[in-house]
Amino acid sequence: MGTKKILSWVMLGLLGAVGCRATLAGDPDRPIKIEAHVTIDVRQIKEEAHSIEDLVSGGSTAPAKPAAQKPMARLENWLVPQAFAAELSPEAMAAINARRDRFAQLKAAKAQGSIGEDNQGHVQALGGGSAAQQIAADENRDRETIYQAQVMQKGLPSAAISTIRATFAQEQRERAEPGEKVQLPSGEWVTK
Repeated sequence: MGTKKILSWVMLGLLGAVGCRATLAGDPDRPIKIEAHVTIDVRQIKEEAHSIEDLVSGGSTAPAKPAAQKPMARLENWLVPQAFAAELSPEAMAAINARRDRFAQLKAAKAQGSIGEDNQGHVQALGGGSAAQQIAADENRDRETIYQAQVMQKGLPSAAISTIRATFAQEQRERAEPGEKVQLPSGEWVTK
């Protein structure tokens, strides 16, 4: 190798080392503020919300696909949600099972108008007395367990919980039956 080429590599190495070196400036007695940008894959959260709500409702665990699908693709659609469920924490699976056990009760309360889906991924008692309030409290506790598990499983900052809640709320609005009450992102309550 020529001298110029060796010198170029040495200079490149030095620039890389200097460019990667971290230095601290300021008062050592004051906390350092670090800002980080975190990207959340909302599409993946939406798919997981769909799969979780399918597990809760006892519906298909995979989105419907065209009938002309190859046999291997149908097998993959069945296996992928099973693998997804295996990745959930035991607490999240217990919450899903508890939600599944109360699903018919919640559905009946929604049909009566005593419970509605709010815009934060929770349900709200809108009447129906203490029975509706108890169903809502139990449901919200289990939903929150699932949302927190999503944050932990993905290694997201705690502030990401609002995105997860909003994504699950959107899934619930889309699944609402005609006559059920839902809260829009604007805060307005409507009957679907």
